[in-house]
Amino acid sequence: VCILKRRARPPPCKCCIVSLVSAMGLVKKGDKEAEKGTEAPEDPPVVKQLKEVDDKYLELEKEYQKEIQKLAVKYTELQQPLLEERKKVLVASEDDGPKTGTPALSGFWLKAMQNHPAFEDIIQEWDEPVLEYLQDIEKSNVDDNDGDAGFKLVFRFAANPYFTNTELKKEYKTEMSNPYCGDMDVKEIKCDTIEWQTGKDVTVEKVAKKVKGGGAKKNKQKKEKEEARPSFFRDFFRNLSPEAKLPEDAKEQARAMAEEDDEEDDDDDEALIEYLMDGDYEIGSALRENIIPFAVRWYTGEAAPEMDDDDEDDEDEDDDDDDDDSDDEPPARGKGKGKGGAQKKKVKGSPKSSPEMKPSEAPKEECKQQ
Repeated sequence: VCILKRRARPPPCKCCIVSLVSAMGLVKKGDKEAEKGTEAPEDPPVVKQLKEVDDKYLELEKEYQKEIQKLAVKYTELQQPLLEERKKVLVASEDDGPKTGTPALSGFWLKAMQNHPAFEDIIQEWDEPVLEYLQDIEKSNVDDNDGDAGFKLVFRFAANPYFTNTELKKEYKTEMSNPYCGDMDVKEIKCDTIEWQTGKDVTVEKVAKKVKGGGAKKNKQKKEKEEARPSFFRDFFRNLSPEAKLPEDAKEQARAMAEEDDEEDDDDDEALIEYLMDGDYEIGSALRENIIPFAVRWYTGEAAPEMDDDDEDDEDEDDDDDDDDSDDEPPARGKGKGKGGAQKKKVKGSPKSSPEMKPSEAPKEECKQQ
C-alpha cells in the first residue's frame, strides 16, 4: 500500500488487513489459529506438477539421510574405544596426586568448556570448583535409526563435597520441522535433578533478609535467605518444554537473550521458552559436536576460533560503553565471565567434527524461503 501519495484509492482487501494487523502484533491467539485454518488458494497445474517432482526428490533425500545415519552409527562405534582411552588417561591418579575428576590434568573439562564460545557466559566462578570433579562427558543418539530425534549427554563426576550424584543425564528431543530449510524444532529438554549436599548448592546465595523497624535489637535479629543466582548448574540443568512454567530467573535470562537479538516480545512466555530451548540446544550441540570429540584441543585452546580485528574492535567499543554506563548504574550481582547466563540465540559456523553430525542438525531458525 502506497503511503506517499495522498490520492483516493480503493479500500484494502480483507487479507491485506489481516496481514497488516498481524504484522503490528494485534492479532489475538485465537485469530491466528483461525487464520491458519483458512484454505490456501489452489495451486495452478504447473505448480502441482513441479511439487510432484519436488516430492520425489525429497524422498531420495530422506533415503540418503538414512544411509548417512547408518554410516554415522558405524563410525561412532569405531571411535568409542578412543574416547574410553582418553578417559582412562585423564582419571589415572597417583597417591599424592590431586583429588579431582581428572587427576592427570586437573580441571580438564572445565577449561575445555571455557575455551568454547558457547560457554563464555554460562560458567560462573562459583561453578568452577564443582566442575573440577567432572570426569567425563558422553554423548549418544536418542534413536540410532533417526538422527533427527535428538541426543543425550551424560556428565560423570567423581565423589565430591557438592552433590551426591555420580552422573547427570540430559536429553534433547528434536524433530525436523521443515525439510526444505533444514529447520529443527526442540520439542523437550529433560535433565536429572541435582541432589545438593547441605549448604553446598552453588545455584543460590545467601542475602540478608530485611527486618521492618530499627534499633539495635532488630539489627541483631537479621536473618538470611537464599536467592537464585546465575549458575551453569541452574541454567544448563533445567527441564524445558513449550508447556513449562518458567521461574523468574529463567525469564530474566530469556529476556536478556531476546534483547541481544533486538526482539521486543519479552513478556511472551512462549517466545521466552523458545529462546531458552534454542540457546540450550546450541550449548548441548557444542558439547556433542565440538568439545567431546576433540576435548584436548579445546583444553589447549587450539580449537578455539580466532577473533578477527573487527570482533576485537566491537568488544573494545562494548567495553567503553559498559564503562560509561557503570558510572550511572550499580554493578550487577552474581556475574561470572559474561552476562550471567544469557546466551546469544544463534551461533553459526561451528565445525562439524563427528560422524553423528549432519548439516540439518542445527538450532531452529526462521525459514527465509517464502
